[in-house]
Amino acid sequence: MSVTFLLSSLPTLELGAEVPFSVQELRRRCEGMDGVNLSDFDAVVAGSPGSHKFTIDYANALTEIKNATAAMRASKWEGENIRVSERSYSNYHVALHQKIAEAMNIQNPYERELALERARWQIADELAGVDYFSEAKIYAYLVKLQINNRISGLSEEAGKAAVEDFIKANDRQEVAN
Repeated sequence: MSVTFLLSSLPTLELGAEVPFSVQELRRRCEGMDGVNLSDFDAVVAGSPGSHKFTIDYANALTEIKNATAAMRASKWEGENIRVSERSYSNYHVALHQKIAEAMNIQNPYERELALERARWQIADELAGVDYFSEAKIYAYLVKLQINNRISGLSEEAGKAAVEDFIKANDRQEVAN
């Protein structure tokens, strides 16, 4: 089976829309597929560089996103001992930094996360290029599937639970010390 057939059979994804299937299901569909390297697929899932140009460029863009978001979040903290450890990466996407800056100025945490994910969605599209039936398009589709899976897990209840878990873990650590 070819990448062309697979891409033709996949449902269109829209940011924030219902997830049609899991990342594991997409991987299963890619098994034995001519033109899809499962090691590169796994690299995209992990956010690490693989051997395909898309995986390398996407890992760099992800690092760029994380560095920029961390620096902007840290700039809002008070104190003089705040330190941000940035990882090195290649390339620089001016438009991406602008989108991250705009997203970080959004007060509503859910809307802010949507804006950050929209930036990641757009960079995946940009890195995939214009050849619709390419291996890079499978990887971009994977990124979009990951984004929609993440968005579908965001809720006020999940946010409260995460904060409570963090506080409890911090409390246990203080008691242990």
